[in-house]
Amino acid sequence: MVQKLLMTTDPVGGVWTYSMELCKELSARGIHILLASLGGELTETQRKQAKKIKFLHLEASNFRLEWMRDPWQDTEKASGWLATLEEGFTPDIIHLNQYCFGCLSWNAPVVMVGHSCVASWWNAVKNSSLPEEWTRYKQTVKTGLQCADCVIAPTKAMLTSLRKHYGLYRRGTVIPNGRTTRYFKPGLKENFIFTAGRIWDEGKNIRVLAEVARSIPWPDSRLADFSTLANTSWLRK
Repeated sequence: MVQKLLMTTDPVGGVWTYSMELCKELSARGIHILLASLGGELTETQRKQAKKIKFLHLEASNFRLEWMRDPWQDTEKASGWLATLEEGFTPDIIHLNQYCFGCLSWNAPVVMVGHSCVASWWNAVKNSSLPEEWTRYKQTVKTGLQCADCVIAPTKAMLTSLRKHYGLYRRGTVIPNGRTTRYFKPGLKENFIFTAGRIWDEGKNIRVLAEVARSIPWPDSRLADFSTLANTSWLRK
């Protein structure tokens, strides 16, 4: 029976939300979690979120991850940091939300979740394969997936995409993302049009909405200066 779990996360985008939701449910079942955050500084709000979870202990770092610019010295240092955390915590299972730590000398079984990847993003948005500068990234992801005891993806499409871009791995299964409804109480709607997404991520295609906003018959249907932000690449930022 799993009593202790070491999980990695990052504070950017949906991985943090996923981690918080999962940790709440695991904690409610009496499982103790050591949550190791990498890839950026946590906000005060995020720290407060983690602190509210009963059996969760948070360890935060700012090590860059494999999809960021010039990450490899950081991923090597992060590997040592994670190994030390495991040695002190002795978890029953390792839950990785990044690829680059799959082949560390873990003492517990490794579950790796494929939320997204650069190769699938590039293929969908650029309609081409990753350029040569991403060779090390691609090999790192491939090796991490192959080392994991089980690879999980939120959809069959993502699981298939991982196989397509990085080859076969030991075992894979689909576990859809879930959210508890208690955080989403219905209420009166306000009279505005809203969209959410990273402006600098071409895959979100907010440029199209910005262009349409100028022509629709809606009060204040405009966006702030979008052109500068839209030309900023999110990859290895």
